[in-house]
Amino acid sequence: MSERGLDVDVERMTALELQRDFLLRSLEDLEAEYAAGDVDEADYQALKDDYTARAAAVLRALEAGRAAASAPPRRRTTRGGRALLAVVGVALFAVVAGVLVAQASGRRDPGGVITGDVAQSVTERLNQANRLGAQGDYAGAVELYESVLADDPGNAEAAAYRGWMLTLAGEQAAGLEALLAAATEHPDYPDVHAFLAVVFYRSGLVPEAGRELERLEALDPPAALRELVAPLAERIQAALQSTTTTAEAGAEG
Repeated sequence: MSERGLDVDVERMTALELQRDFLLRSLEDLEAEYAAGDVDEADYQALKDDYTARAAAVLRALEAGRAAASAPPRRRTTRGGRALLAVVGVALFAVVAGVLVAQASGRRDPGGVITGDVAQSVTERLNQANRLGAQGDYAGAVELYESVLADDPGNAEAAAYRGWMLTLAGEQAAGLEALLAAATEHPDYPDVHAFLAVVFYRSGLVPEAGRELERLEALDPPAALRELVAPLAERIQAALQSTTTTAEAGAEG
C-alpha cells in the first residue's frame, strides 16, 4: 500500500474512533437525561435508536478496518497539517451533528409541519440532513438544508451547514462564500466559526483561521465543539508563533 493509502486509512480510522467515542458518550448522557426527566419517552426512544444504530455501524466499520489494516489504526502521520485537517473535517461534522440531534427535543418547532409536498418539519429535515452528512451523502444533505432555507431563510443551522457540506463535497469557492454569508448573518452561531477556521487553515490563511477560533471561543461553545477544534487551535497557534519568530529573526538580521 502506498504512503498516501496508509494516511487515508489512518485518517478514516481516527475519524471512526472519534465518532464511536462521541456516540457512546451520547448514549450515556441520554440515559441520564431520561432518568432525570429531561427527555420524554418518544424523544428518548427515537434518539436511543438513532445513536444505537449509528454506533453499531461505526463499530462494524472499525472492526472491518482493523482486520484489513497492515499498520496500527491509530498511527499518527507526520506529514504536515493535511492529515489533521482531513480528520478534523470528518469528525467535526460527525460530532457537531450528533450534538444537534441530541438537542432536537429542545428545539422542536411547535406546529412546524410544512404543508404541501414536503411533509417533514424543519427540525426533522435538519436532523435528517445531519445524518446524511455524517454518512458522507453531502449532496443529499445540501438539498435538505436548502429546502429548510426555502421555508425558513433565517435558519442559522441550515445556512452554516449548507456551506460546510459544500466544502466537504469539494465545492470550495461556493462553500466558503456560503459560510462567510452565514457568519455575516448569524455571527452568534458558534458552528460557522469552527467551519471557517478549518477552511481558512486548509487554504493557508492562518491568521484568519485564528480569528475565527477567537470568535468561536468568545461565544462559549459547547464542550464537544471546543474539544474537537483544540488540535486545530494548537496548530494555528504554533504556525502563528513560527511566523512571528521568523519575522523577528529577519528583523534582527
